[in-house]
Amino acid sequence: MLILDSCIGDIQVPAPTCADDIAVLANSTADAQGILDIVQHHTSRDLVKINPAKSEAVLYNAKGSNISTLKFEDNDINITNETKHLGIKRNEQNRANISERIRTGRATIYSLLGAGLHVRRGFSPMVAYKLWRTYAVPRSIYGLEVMNLLAKEKDMLELAERKILRQIQGLPNNTANMAVYTLVGAEPIAITLDKNVLTFFMNIVRNPGTIECEILRRQIVFSDQRGKDFINRVEKTLSKYNLKSSSYYIENPLNKMEWKRLVGIKIKEYWKNECHNEKMEKTSLKYIEIQNNPLNEAHNIWKSVKNNSKDVKAGEIKARISTQTYIFQAKRAKFDPKEIHNVKKYQIRCTMS
Repeated sequence: MLILDSCIGDIQVPAPTCADDIAVLANSTADAQGILDIVQHHTSRDLVKINPAKSEAVLYNAKGSNISTLKFEDNDINITNETKHLGIKRNEQNRANISERIRTGRATIYSLLGAGLHVRRGFSPMVAYKLWRTYAVPRSIYGLEVMNLLAKEKDMLELAERKILRQIQGLPNNTANMAVYTLVGAEPIAITLDKNVLTFFMNIVRNPGTIECEILRRQIVFSDQRGKDFINRVEKTLSKYNLKSSSYYIENPLNKMEWKRLVGIKIKEYWKNECHNEKMEKTSLKYIEIQNNPLNEAHNIWKSVKNNSKDVKAGEIKARISTQTYIFQAKRAKFDPKEIHNVKKYQIRCTMS
Protein backbone atom coordinates (compact mmCIF):
# COMPACT_ATOMS: atom_id res chain seq x y z
CA MET A 1 0.00 0.00 0.00
CA LEU A 2 1.43 3.38 -1.03
CA ILE A 3 1.27 5.95 1.79
CA LEU A 4 1.59 9.55 0.63
CA ASP A 5 0.33 11.32 3.75
CA SER A 6 2.54 12.90 6.36
CA CYS A 7 3.31 10.85 9.47
CA ILE A 8 4.04 11.82 13.08
CA GLY A 9 5.85 8.78 14.39
CA ASP A 10 3.61 5.88 13.44
CA ILE A 11 0.50 8.09 13.26
CA GLN A 12 -0.64 8.74 9.71
CA VAL A 13 -1.99 12.27 9.18
CA PRO A 14 -4.26 12.53 6.12
CA ALA A 15 -5.13 15.66 4.19
CA PRO A 16 -7.68 17.47 6.41
CA THR A 17 -10.55 19.24 4.70
CA CYS A 18 -13.05 21.79 5.96
CA ALA A 19 -15.67 23.33 3.67
CA ASP A 20 -13.73 24.53 0.62
CA ASP A 21 -10.27 24.42 2.29
CA ILE A 22 -7.94 21.47 1.71
CA ALA A 23 -4.61 21.16 3.54
CA VAL A 24 -2.15 18.75 1.91
CA LEU A 25 0.45 17.43 4.38
CA ALA A 26 3.43 15.46 3.08
CA ASN A 27 6.98 14.58 4.11
CA SER A 28 8.46 15.18 0.66
CA THR A 29 7.79 17.06 -2.54
CA ALA A 30 7.08 13.81 -4.40
CA ASP A 31 4.44 12.79 -1.86
CA ALA A 32 2.85 16.23 -2.01
CA GLN A 33 2.70 16.07 -5.80
CA GLY A 34 1.13 12.61 -5.63
CA ILE A 35 -1.62 13.86 -3.29
CA LEU A 36 -2.24 16.86 -5.55
CA ASP A 37 -2.66 14.51 -8.52
CA ILE A 38 -5.23 12.50 -6.54
CA VAL A 39 -7.07 15.71 -5.60
CA GLN A 40 -7.05 16.81 -9.24
CA HIS A 41 -8.46 13.46 -10.37
CA HIS A 42 -11.36 13.50 -7.91
CA THR A 43 -12.22 17.18 -8.39
CA SER A 44 -12.36 16.79 -12.16
CA ARG A 45 -14.54 13.70 -11.77
CA ASP A 46 -16.92 15.50 -9.38
CA LEU A 47 -16.92 18.67 -11.51
CA VAL A 48 -15.34 20.74 -8.72
CA LYS A 49 -13.04 23.59 -9.69
CA ILE A 50 -9.99 24.50 -7.57
CA ASN A 51 -8.17 27.70 -8.42
CA PRO A 52 -4.40 26.98 -8.59
CA ALA A 53 -3.65 30.71 -8.36
CA LYS A 54 -5.08 30.77 -4.82
CA SER A 55 -3.19 27.64 -3.75
CA GLU A 56 0.09 28.06 -1.87
CA ALA A 57 2.71 25.78 -0.32
CA VAL A 58 4.74 26.33 2.85
CA LEU A 59 7.94 24.34 3.34
CA TYR A 60 9.05 23.24 6.81
CA ASN A 61 12.71 22.48 7.60
CA ALA A 62 13.64 22.77 3.93
CA LYS A 63 16.85 24.80 4.24
CA GLY A 64 19.58 23.66 1.89
CA SER A 65 17.39 21.13 0.06
CA ASN A 66 16.45 21.17 -3.60
CA ILE A 67 12.73 21.73 -3.94
CA SER A 68 11.10 20.88 -7.23
CA THR A 69 8.04 22.75 -8.44
CA LEU A 70 4.60 21.61 -7.34
CA LYS A 71 1.94 21.58 -10.05
CA PHE A 72 -1.84 21.46 -10.05
CA GLU A 73 -3.71 21.28 -13.36
CA ASP A 74 -0.48 22.14 -15.23
CA ASN A 75 -0.06 25.32 -13.18
CA ASP A 76 2.79 25.98 -10.76
CA ILE A 77 1.83 26.37 -7.11
CA ASN A 78 3.39 29.37 -5.45
CA ILE A 79 5.88 28.39 -2.71
CA THR A 80 5.81 30.96 0.08
CA ASN A 81 6.88 31.40 3.70
CA GLU A 82 3.33 32.01 4.94
CA THR A 83 -0.18 31.05 3.94
CA LYS A 84 -3.67 31.20 5.45
CA HIS A 85 -5.76 28.14 6.29
CA LEU A 86 -9.15 28.42 8.04
CA GLY A 87 -8.41 32.05 8.82
CA ILE A 88 -5.09 31.28 10.57
CA LYS A 89 -1.84 32.36 8.97
CA ARG A 90 0.64 29.47 8.96
CA ASN A 91 4.39 29.83 8.59
CA GLU A 92 7.38 27.54 8.91
CA GLN A 93 7.95 28.58 12.56
CA ASN A 94 4.27 28.06 13.51
CA ARG A 95 4.35 31.51 15.12
CA ALA A 96 1.73 34.23 15.11
CA ASN A 97 2.36 37.83 14.12
CA ILE A 98 1.32 39.41 17.42
CA SER A 99 1.82 42.98 16.21
CA GLU A 100 -0.64 42.34 13.39
CA ARG A 101 -3.12 40.75 15.83
CA ILE A 102 -2.92 43.83 18.06
CA ARG A 103 -3.54 46.14 15.10
CA THR A 104 -6.55 44.03 14.12
CA GLY A 105 -8.10 44.31 17.58
CA ARG A 106 -7.43 48.04 17.79
CA ALA A 107 -8.86 48.64 14.31
CA THR A 108 -11.98 46.67 15.26
CA ILE A 109 -12.76 48.68 18.38
CA TYR A 110 -11.98 51.99 16.68
CA SER A 111 -14.33 51.12 13.82
CA LEU A 112 -17.10 50.50 16.38
CA LEU A 113 -16.49 53.46 18.71
CA GLY A 114 -14.25 55.93 16.91
CA ALA A 115 -13.82 59.00 19.07
CA GLY A 116 -16.09 57.45 21.70
CA LEU A 117 -13.26 55.17 22.74
CA HIS A 118 -12.19 57.72 25.36
CA VAL A 119 -14.35 58.17 28.43
CA ARG A 120 -14.38 61.96 28.07
CA ARG A 121 -16.60 61.57 25.02
CA GLY A 122 -19.33 60.48 27.43
CA PHE A 123 -19.50 56.82 26.39
CA SER A 124 -20.09 54.30 29.19
CA PRO A 125 -16.98 52.18 29.93
CA MET A 126 -19.23 49.18 30.63
CA VAL A 127 -20.69 49.31 27.12
CA ALA A 128 -17.29 50.01 25.56
CA TYR A 129 -15.74 47.02 27.34
CA LYS A 130 -18.62 44.80 26.23
CA LEU A 131 -17.93 45.77 22.61
CA TRP A 132 -14.20 45.20 23.07
CA ARG A 133 -14.82 41.81 24.64
CA THR A 134 -17.39 40.68 22.07
CA TYR A 135 -15.83 41.85 18.80
CA ALA A 136 -12.17 42.85 19.21
CA VAL A 137 -10.76 40.16 21.53
CA PRO A 138 -11.94 37.14 19.46
CA ARG A 139 -10.35 38.62 16.34
CA SER A 140 -7.09 39.30 18.18
CA ILE A 141 -6.61 35.81 19.63
CA TYR A 142 -8.31 33.62 17.02
CA GLY A 143 -6.34 30.38 16.65
CA LEU A 144 -3.60 31.31 19.13
CA GLU A 145 -4.38 28.29 21.33
CA VAL A 146 -2.77 26.00 18.71
CA MET A 147 0.31 28.15 18.06
CA ASN A 148 3.59 28.64 19.91
CA LEU A 149 3.39 31.79 22.03
CA LEU A 150 6.33 33.29 23.89
CA ALA A 151 5.93 34.99 27.25
CA LYS A 152 6.82 38.36 25.73
CA GLU A 153 4.12 37.92 23.09
CA LYS A 154 1.51 37.37 25.80
CA ASP A 155 2.82 40.49 27.53
CA MET A 156 2.36 42.44 24.29
CA LEU A 157 -1.29 41.37 24.09
CA GLU A 158 -1.91 42.26 27.74
CA LEU A 159 -0.20 45.64 27.34
CA ALA A 160 -2.36 46.49 24.32
CA GLU A 161 -5.52 45.45 26.16
CA ARG A 162 -4.66 47.50 29.26
CA LYS A 163 -4.08 50.53 27.06
CA ILE A 164 -7.60 50.18 25.65
CA LEU A 165 -9.11 49.64 29.12
CA ARG A 166 -7.35 52.75 30.43
CA GLN A 167 -8.73 54.78 27.54
CA ILE A 168 -12.33 53.72 28.01
CA GLN A 169 -12.10 54.47 31.76
CA GLY A 170 -10.08 57.69 31.51
CA LEU A 171 -7.28 56.36 33.73
CA PRO A 172 -3.66 57.55 33.37
CA ASN A 173 -0.76 55.27 32.51
CA ASN A 174 0.47 55.10 36.11
CA THR A 175 -2.73 53.38 37.29
CA ALA A 176 -2.15 49.97 38.88
CA ASN A 177 -2.87 47.13 36.47
CA MET A 178 -5.23 45.42 38.89
CA ALA A 179 -7.37 48.55 39.18
CA VAL A 180 -7.65 48.77 35.39
CA TYR A 181 -9.19 45.28 35.31
CA THR A 182 -11.27 45.20 38.50
CA LEU A 183 -13.03 48.55 38.09
CA VAL A 184 -14.77 47.45 34.90
CA GLY A 185 -14.81 43.71 35.74
CA ALA A 186 -12.54 42.82 32.82
CA GLU A 187 -11.06 39.40 32.12
CA PRO A 188 -7.35 39.62 31.19
CA ILE A 189 -6.60 38.42 27.70
CA ALA A 190 -4.02 35.96 29.10
CA ILE A 191 -6.76 34.20 31.07
CA THR A 192 -8.93 34.09 27.95
CA LEU A 193 -6.09 32.38 26.10
CA ASP A 194 -5.70 29.86 28.92
CA LYS A 195 -9.42 29.07 28.81
CA ASN A 196 -9.20 28.48 25.06
CA VAL A 197 -6.23 26.13 25.53
CA LEU A 198 -8.03 24.11 28.21
CA THR A 199 -11.24 23.96 26.17
CA PHE A 200 -9.36 22.77 23.09
CA PHE A 201 -7.50 20.17 25.17
CA MET A 202 -10.71 18.71 26.62
CA ASN A 203 -12.38 18.67 23.19
CA ILE A 204 -9.52 16.44 22.01
CA VAL A 205 -9.49 14.01 24.94
CA ARG A 206 -13.28 13.54 24.77
CA ASN A 207 -12.76 11.89 21.36
CA PRO A 208 -10.25 9.09 22.04
CA GLY A 209 -10.43 7.53 18.59
CA THR A 210 -9.30 10.61 16.68
CA ILE A 211 -5.87 11.36 15.25
CA GLU A 212 -5.60 14.45 17.45
CA CYS A 213 -5.98 12.36 20.61
CA GLU A 214 -3.36 9.87 19.39
CA ILE A 215 -0.92 12.71 18.74
CA LEU A 216 -1.64 14.12 22.21
CA ARG A 217 -0.89 10.77 23.83
CA ARG A 218 2.35 10.54 21.85
CA GLN A 219 3.39 14.01 23.01
CA ILE A 220 2.86 13.00 26.65
CA VAL A 221 5.26 10.08 26.20
CA PHE A 222 7.97 11.72 24.09
CA SER A 223 7.82 15.46 24.79
CA ASP A 224 10.45 17.30 26.80
CA GLN A 225 9.29 19.55 29.64
CA ARG A 226 11.19 22.44 28.07
CA GLY A 227 9.84 21.76 24.60
CA LYS A 228 7.30 23.74 22.61
CA ASP A 229 4.75 20.97 22.17
CA PHE A 230 1.10 21.67 22.78
CA ILE A 231 1.00 19.25 25.72
CA ASN A 232 3.67 21.27 27.57
CA ARG A 233 1.54 24.37 27.24
CA VAL A 234 -1.44 22.41 28.56
CA GLU A 235 0.53 21.12 31.55
CA LYS A 236 1.69 24.62 32.50
CA THR A 237 -1.86 25.92 32.26
CA LEU A 238 -3.28 23.07 34.34
CA SER A 239 -0.63 23.62 37.01
CA LYS A 240 -1.26 27.37 37.01
CA TYR A 241 -4.88 26.88 38.06
CA ASN A 242 -4.28 23.91 40.41
CA LEU A 243 -5.89 21.35 38.13
CA LYS A 244 -4.84 17.71 37.76
CA SER A 245 -2.35 16.53 35.15
CA SER A 246 -3.20 15.98 31.50
CA SER A 247 -2.67 12.21 31.88
CA TYR A 248 -5.48 12.08 34.44
CA TYR A 249 -7.96 13.91 32.22
CA ILE A 250 -7.07 11.76 29.21
CA GLU A 251 -8.09 8.70 31.20
CA ASN A 252 -11.01 10.47 32.92
CA PRO A 253 -12.43 13.06 30.50
CA LEU A 254 -15.20 15.39 31.66
CA ASN A 255 -18.21 16.45 29.65
CA LYS A 256 -18.48 19.97 28.32
CA MET A 257 -20.51 21.49 31.15
CA GLU A 258 -18.52 19.81 33.95
CA TRP A 259 -15.22 20.99 32.47
CA LYS A 260 -16.50 24.50 31.89
CA ARG A 261 -17.75 24.71 35.48
CA LEU A 262 -14.50 23.34 36.95
CA VAL A 263 -12.27 25.63 34.88
CA GLY A 264 -14.46 28.62 35.72
CA ILE A 265 -14.19 27.96 39.47
CA LYS A 266 -10.40 27.49 39.37
CA ILE A 267 -9.84 30.60 37.27
CA LYS A 268 -12.09 32.64 39.55
CA GLU A 269 -10.09 31.52 42.61
CA TYR A 270 -6.78 32.25 40.89
CA TRP A 271 -7.73 35.74 39.76
CA LYS A 272 -9.31 36.68 43.09
CA ASN A 273 -6.11 35.68 44.90
CA GLU A 274 -4.04 37.67 42.41
CA CYS A 275 -6.21 40.73 43.02
CA HIS A 276 -5.91 40.51 46.81
CA ASN A 277 -2.15 39.91 46.67
CA GLU A 278 -1.56 42.97 44.49
CA LYS A 279 -3.85 45.06 46.67
CA MET A 280 -1.71 44.20 49.70
CA GLU A 281 1.47 45.15 47.84
CA LYS A 282 0.33 48.49 46.39
CA THR A 283 -0.92 51.34 48.56
CA SER A 284 -2.67 52.96 45.59
CA LEU A 285 -5.24 50.14 45.70
CA LYS A 286 -6.29 50.57 49.32
CA TYR A 287 -9.51 52.39 48.33
CA ILE A 288 -10.49 49.72 45.76
CA GLU A 289 -12.82 47.03 47.07
CA ILE A 290 -12.26 43.70 45.31
CA GLN A 291 -15.57 42.22 44.20
CA ASN A 292 -16.58 38.65 44.99
CA ASN A 293 -16.12 37.75 41.31
CA PRO A 294 -13.72 40.35 39.86
CA LEU A 295 -13.76 38.70 36.42
CA ASN A 296 -17.42 39.35 35.67
CA GLU A 297 -18.53 41.83 38.32
CA ALA A 298 -17.68 45.51 37.83
CA HIS A 299 -16.99 47.93 40.66
CA ASN A 300 -19.88 50.06 41.88
CA ILE A 301 -18.14 53.15 40.47
CA TRP A 302 -18.93 52.05 36.92
CA LYS A 303 -21.85 49.75 37.66
CA SER A 304 -23.95 52.68 38.90
CA VAL A 305 -23.09 54.96 35.95
CA LYS A 306 -25.69 55.47 33.23
CA ASN A 307 -24.78 55.87 29.59
CA ASN A 308 -24.85 59.67 29.48
CA SER A 309 -22.09 62.26 29.40
CA LYS A 310 -22.74 63.74 32.84
CA ASP A 311 -22.68 60.46 34.76
CA VAL A 312 -19.70 59.11 32.83
CA LYS A 313 -17.57 62.18 33.53
CA ALA A 314 -18.48 61.99 37.22
CA GLY A 315 -17.55 58.31 37.21
CA GLU A 316 -14.17 59.12 35.68
CA ILE A 317 -13.37 61.48 38.58
CA LYS A 318 -14.46 58.86 41.12
CA ALA A 319 -12.31 56.21 39.44
CA ARG A 320 -9.24 58.44 39.44
CA ILE A 321 -9.75 59.43 43.08
CA SER A 322 -10.16 55.81 44.18
CA THR A 323 -6.97 54.81 42.34
CA GLN A 324 -5.10 57.84 43.77
CA THR A 325 -4.28 59.16 40.30
CA TYR A 326 -6.37 62.34 40.59
CA ILE A 327 -4.13 65.34 41.29
CA PHE A 328 -5.72 67.86 43.65
CA GLN A 329 -4.78 71.54 43.62
CA ALA A 330 -3.08 71.28 47.01
CA LYS A 331 -0.87 68.48 45.73
CA ARG A 332 -0.15 70.30 42.48
CA ALA A 333 0.93 73.41 44.42
CA LYS A 334 3.66 71.42 46.14
CA PHE A 335 5.39 70.92 42.80
CA ASP A 336 4.84 74.46 41.45
CA PRO A 337 8.26 75.64 40.14
CA LYS A 338 7.27 79.31 40.57
CA GLU A 339 6.75 78.96 44.29
CA ILE A 340 9.75 80.05 46.40
CA HIS A 341 10.42 77.90 49.38
CA ASN A 342 12.26 79.40 52.35
CA VAL A 343 14.59 76.58 53.27
CA LYS A 344 16.96 77.12 56.15
CA LYS A 345 20.14 75.19 56.34
CA TYR A 346 21.63 74.18 59.61
CA GLN A 347 25.17 73.17 60.32
CA ILE A 348 25.70 70.91 63.28
CA ARG A 349 29.06 70.90 64.89
CA CYS A 350 29.93 67.85 66.90
CA THR A 351 32.80 67.67 69.32
CA MET A 352 34.25 64.30 70.01
CA SER A 353 35.87 63.74 73.35
